[in-house]
Amino acid sequence: LILFQKGQTTTPPPFEIFFCFGEEWPDQKPKEKKLITVQVVPVAARLLLEMFSGELSWSADSIPLQISHPDLKDRMVEQFKELHQLWQNQQRLPQPGPTP
Repeated sequence: LILFQKGQTTTPPPFEIFFCFGEEWPDQKPKEKKLITVQVVPVAARLLLEMFSGELSWSADSIPLQISHPDLKDRMVEQFKELHQLWQNQQRLPQPGPTP
């Protein structure tokens, strides 16, 4: 993620986690051919990637996850807003040159 954020790679890091139930995996069959697969997308990883790529919208509807405690989602969004502000401030600072 750091290399992607710095522009040192054009490919964003994968953050999805796949689980396969009832069959051996990995094998020769693609995951689409498996009987039961589950894809887990960590919200924090997705938000960080969207933040660094400039695609993040801070609306409360941008997190398609049901969280049992509504204050937890609100706190997480606020923390990401703060992290985004810190990141923007860091981008505005002059980069230090090489030391002699």
